[in-house]
Amino acid sequence: MAVMVLALVRDLMLRSRIEGVAETLGVACTSAATLEIARARAAEASPSLVLVDLSDRHFPPDETLAAMRAAAPAARIVAFASHVDLKAFKAARAAGFDQALSRSEFTARLPELLKA
Repeated sequence: MAVMVLALVRDLMLRSRIEGVAETLGVACTSAATLEIARARAAEASPSLVLVDLSDRHFPPDETLAAMRAAAPAARIVAFASHVDLKAFKAARAAGFDQALSRSEFTARLPELLKA
């Protein structure tokens, strides 16, 4: 199955970076700025990877993970947040994300994540 990535990212610079790396790797990528849009895109695109910016209040960990698990049950769901946002990391672990990374680790490992 081809990799399809859904990025729940509102930060335009980061979204552009994710989409640019995906394009370079030949990976299909779409993004969503709200949870409602993410639900719809996940249902239509069946992503194999979902990336979630937990630093953004529009993507609360529990609700976001539940929505993505329902819409794309086979997807690997990776959360990221600022390294100082310990609350976000604790919430990601408690919610059950497949992986939680600091934003700097996320950007450094982005090609690897998109290829996996």
